Amino acid sequence: MNKFIKFFFAAAVFAGVAVSDSTSFTIHVVGDSTVCTYKDNAYPQTGWGQVIGYFFDGARVKVNNAAIGGRSSRTFIEEGRLDGVIAAAQKGDYLFVQFGHNDRDYSKAARYVEPSQFPGYIQKYVDAGQKKGMNVVLISPMNLNGSRNVFSTGSNNYDARGMMQTVAKNNKIPFVDLNMKSYNTYNTTYKSMPDYVTRYLYKSLQKGEYPNYPDGVSDGTTHFQEMGSMGHAQMICEELEENLKSNTNLSADAKAALTTLVASIKKRYTIKVKTNLSNYNGLITQTQYFPAGSPMTLRVTPNGQTFEKWVDDDCNEISKNMIYYGFKTKARDITYTAMFKGGSACTPTSHGSEDTYSSGAGESSSSSGPIEAVELDESLCSLDAGTDAWPSVIETYQPEIADGFSEDNHENFTGKGFFNFDNSAYSKATYLVTSDQSAEKARVMIRYSFAGNANRNMSVTIDNGTYDVVFKPTASWDVWDTVYIDDVWVDALDFKVTFQSATADGGPNIDMFAFDMANVYRTGCKAAREKQHGSVSIVSKKMATKPRSKGITVNALGQKVQNVRNQSDLRNLPKGNYFRY
Repeated sequence: MNKFIKFFFAAAVFAGVAVSDSTSFTIHVVGDSTVCTYKDNAYPQTGWGQVIGYFFDGARVKVNNAAIGGRSSRTFIEEGRLDGVIAAAQKGDYLFVQFGHNDRDYSKAARYVEPSQFPGYIQKYVDAGQKKGMNVVLISPMNLNGSRNVFSTGSNNYDARGMMQTVAKNNKIPFVDLNMKSYNTYNTTYKSMPDYVTRYLYKSLQKGEYPNYPDGVSDGTTHFQEMGSMGHAQMICEELEENLKSNTNLSADAKAALTTLVASIKKRYTIKVKTNLSNYNGLITQTQYFPAGSPMTLRVTPNGQTFEKWVDDDCNEISKNMIYYGFKTKARDITYTAMFKGGSACTPTSHGSEDTYSSGAGESSSSSGPIEAVELDESLCSLDAGTDAWPSVIETYQPEIADGFSEDNHENFTGKGFFNFDNSAYSKATYLVTSDQSAEKARVMIRYSFAGNANRNMSVTIDNGTYDVVFKPTASWDVWDTVYIDDVWVDALDFKVTFQSATADGGPNIDMFAFDMANVYRTGCKAAREKQHGSVSIVSKKMATKPRSKGITVNALGQKVQNVRNQSDLRNLPKGNYFRY
């Protein structure tokens, strides 16, 4: 039986942050995936905007982290996100701006910003903030992992640092040089410890280190663990203090506002970390300078030595785990020691008592605009549909917003049905999707069918990346084939996946699409997932599949290449063999 379905409802709203009478001001943070707030099931991945609140007096300051992954200075504005931030702000609030990572990515035209245009877009943030009476602070993007500083001057570099510094100078506002601060830290302070930077600060995790990444993850170039982002927040505070002390270019108003901001930074304490060995040559957490109540990770990676436990400066055991995370720092200087077999015995270290402090400060609130979605019926949630090669399968029956029909009148589809687009070059289908984790180079498979002689090409938008995909005829409406999109950037957030027809015949029938990474699902399926699996990350069930034959692959540049890799797909599965609950 054919079922005609059209859904129209608004997606993506900005949640304003109310400021109470007892709060002096709000810091509104805008930026990309190195700044934004992540869900608990993406931990330890963290953006600095998520933790900057720990460094400020919570009785006076709120932080509204509006940063969102995958955005450049241009696309953040084009999507209306800056307007949402300005609408939520009040006169006297602060606007922290960091962009550059996605602006320089020329391989993704949807987000790329020509260097000649970058200062103009940054100026738009200054103008919008100042028009509302906000105090704008420009922050250069932190360095990518490695000895080359791609955001500074040099051949083939994207000098976001220099351009933001010039905009700040022209407007006589503070410039926080997180770029050089992080570059010098990673390449000077930690010069002899490149593995420490990669494995303890950036998001390069080995198998079994964190529950959310049981198989590990190799993302040690751009994104950060909690300790990396806590370090960035520390650097930002140091730069703000340095601006107040030595930046003679600030206007009188900017200096007065910076004085208020710096006065609200909390006292930081020295957190020293050491071992009881005289010749330790493994990795260990380095000394930090965090306020009381901050999240802290103690971590050690021995090089042949036998770890026994962590102790504090009173020799109290606090953990037997080599990676001990999730605890809060004290309001005093403190020393933690990693105790190894054969090392010296613990000797208590004298220390002062804890200072009194307010525990009101903490993680930033987020207004990145979670997509609103209605709860979906469990039959649309693909709960047990994944394979090793394609752990996350998205049912396309009943899109949230669509031009066309949800049907089940052909053979060999895999789920409850498929989606049939209107015969129009403007027909669309939009799905609200959530990813609990992030990936820089995810792969997406699309299963489709249609009869005819001409291609039915479509543009497929995944979050803010758009890909031109060629769909070739499959000989019959009952015969299904697959196409693939390579190098898809996925952030740990809610986003849209939209299929738009590029021909007057509309698109093919779409049976499903799948990601080669776990824990991607339709946003309306959160309740169904938790009902069956609990609130923890879901490990996909294994299912035997046939080797994949040649299909069409589209990479991030929109280029079509033949796929000959021997992975598994879900091609030509008979109806009923795939989605079973």
